[in-house]
Amino acid sequence: MRNQFFDELDGEIKRAWGEIHAGPFWRHLLDKGLDRELYRIFMAQLWHYTQHNPINQSFAAWRVPPAKMGLLRYCFEHAEEELGHEKMIEHDLRAVDLLDDTLDAPALPATTALIGYLYSVGLRDGAIARLGYSYWAENAYPYITDLLEHMRTDLGLADREMSFFVAHAEIDAKHSKEVKEQIERWAGTPDEQQAVLTVARTSLWLTGQLFDASLHAYQARG
Repeated sequence: MRNQFFDELDGEIKRAWGEIHAGPFWRHLLDKGLDRELYRIFMAQLWHYTQHNPINQSFAAWRVPPAKMGLLRYCFEHAEEELGHEKMIEHDLRAVDLLDDTLDAPALPATTALIGYLYSVGLRDGAIARLGYSYWAENAYPYITDLLEHMRTDLGLADREMSFFVAHAEIDAKHSKEVKEQIERWAGTPDEQQAVLTVARTSLWLTGQLFDASLHAYQARG
């Protein structure tokens, strides 16, 4: 039963990434590459949303009963480990002289929607449902290889200038195993598994909107 559920979850995530790869941002990336301005705008949106992740992860604990001590521990420990990841983005932008004024602009509407959705999941649906977001987010690297390659080739970035993606990958390898263990342990009913699927599907779709909104903001600058 669990293997069947993870097959369904992995299939849903693969389909959602396929939609992202067919969208405007990814088509632009493959056809025209990545320049400094598009990179700056996109990284700013990642910065806006990443800084909220430890907070909304903590919020998800409020619907966990005290008896589920292992799930509570996961929520708080994972939230602590996510603290400050936006500083990696600041480091990467500073390394290529793009930090000044980049983070002053407000988040784009699509980014705000993703931030708001993850807070609503934590407050309304709770920690088990939020595992659907964590599951794909900790396993995103096979789906963003094109983006990382263009960062290296088009912008000439070295790994030390891509700490959010490169150093983060080592952290996420550990987190990926932990998230799967939490889903196996706590998402035992059909309703709980459906909640995980729904949050995975919706949060990944909203992330695709963040990609495309970044491109639209770039194009609007002429």
